[in-house]
Amino acid sequence: MTTTMTPTTTTPATRPSDAPRDSQQGPSRSRVSIVVVLIVALVLSAVTRDWARAMRNRSGDNLPGGEAVTSSLANMNSFALALLLGGLRGPLVMILWTSSESQKNEKNLEDFDSKVEWIRLLQPEFDTVHIFQVWNKAYNVSVQMASLANKYATILDAIEYAQRVEAARPNNINMIYAVGGIYFDKLGTSTEKPYYSKRVREESMPHPTRQRLSKDDPGWRRVELDPVLDKNGMILPELLKPKYERPAKTTVGGDWNNGAELQYLEKYQPYPYGVNTFGFAYNYFKRAEVLQTATGQKHAQLSELVVDSRPALALKQWGESELERGRQFELRIFGRPLPEERNDLELPTADVAVDAPTSGKREEALAEMAAAIESYDRAAKLGPDALKEYERHLKGYGTNLATYQSHMDEVKATSALAAGDRDYLRAMLADGDARKKALATAAENYAKAAELTYRVMFKYYIDDELAAQAFPPGIRRTNVDELPSSLLDPVFVKIQTAAAKRQYDPSKEDRLLFEHYIERIKARQKRIAAAG
Repeated sequence: MTTTMTPTTTTPATRPSDAPRDSQQGPSRSRVSIVVVLIVALVLSAVTRDWARAMRNRSGDNLPGGEAVTSSLANMNSFALALLLGGLRGPLVMILWTSSESQKNEKNLEDFDSKVEWIRLLQPEFDTVHIFQVWNKAYNVSVQMASLANKYATILDAIEYAQRVEAARPNNINMIYAVGGIYFDKLGTSTEKPYYSKRVREESMPHPTRQRLSKDDPGWRRVELDPVLDKNGMILPELLKPKYERPAKTTVGGDWNNGAELQYLEKYQPYPYGVNTFGFAYNYFKRAEVLQTATGQKHAQLSELVVDSRPALALKQWGESELERGRQFELRIFGRPLPEERNDLELPTADVAVDAPTSGKREEALAEMAAAIESYDRAAKLGPDALKEYERHLKGYGTNLATYQSHMDEVKATSALAAGDRDYLRAMLADGDARKKALATAAENYAKAAELTYRVMFKYYIDDELAAQAFPPGIRRTNVDELPSSLLDPVFVKIQTAAAKRQYDPSKEDRLLFEHYIERIKARQKRIAAAG
């Protein structure tokens, strides 16, 4: 079969040779233009990023502790990742989230931290992500560790995470509050708190490093706190260095953040025995509260009431923790076993005479006596500051009055009790007139502590049935402050007598610690009277 080819005709208008010269060069010029635009865009984006960072830093230097800087992609690593990944950032984050959560649930933590760090870098502007990851590390991941040391290191890793975010975005209320929450809840009140509290206190002081790698090494992981104190117990200067000046809009005497890391611990130094975990909690809670109060920042998940209340709660817990620590020193000084329950710490050394011999070596006993006195003294001094914080909080949030009135009354009682114990131990170290003077002040503080403790117990820690059996006519739990001081102890005896006859005592556990306070005070008052 033969195929005939028919010639085609090209019109002059469509022949390439007749096309204009500019049209022939159009595609290559377009490519060049696109490349130029892309290069210019990249250069401008880098310049804009550096300019924004400079403006952020300048603002941070000039704004007093307050203005949160919430620039997106706030550090170079995050910026580079976003630039390189472009539209792939979202899918990658989803994959990392799914993978890391699956590993956590399967208790397979290999490269878990690396994935969490990538999530942080890819989502630097989402505070809810960071809040979750801090909580995730401190609670979900730490409990999977077999040893206390590894649990502790994981909790510190959560603090490190929050502080890295806050370093990139200064004055971030969410991260500052998160750090305070870890010190308060996880390190201060968890089941493992004896181990955690001891390590926090020790590592706040100068110590040989346990870190095996440099912080710049990719494999570095925090296993201990950095020291915050010098050899004299004073906070390191760089942690107290102000970054901001007082703003003109703040009221005279009003709180404001000056940018120092440990600003709110300065007034309580020196710390010859290290910083209490509740001390750290107070510092960060106070920074968060002031950011909210002075600059209007809001926590992403918590109410303003919660953030505002935390400094008072931390000071209360700090004081009670110091009181408990003093009891533990006393038990060692006088060779008594350490009970497991907090309520059982009060009585073993209550009846110790002012001239009682110490257990073990004299030098060690004297050192522990000094440490106990320091703890009692700090507890006594923290009380008034805790009351001020509660009063400040209640001015703005009166709905909490019913809840926090009992806290305030307890603070008054425990502060007076700590002052009495401090002076009693001081008398044990003194002689002659110095001992008599110390015993006299101890007696005054114990008398004050007894009255305050009675009233706390009668107001909040007995039920109406016991109150009806023990109180004189006209006195109820709501007006117990009208009960004369001379009747406090007789009423207490009636309460104990009536409670002993009950088959079930629903308020026993609530008032047990305060009953032990009273028994301790009475024993010490007898010893003071016997010493003349």
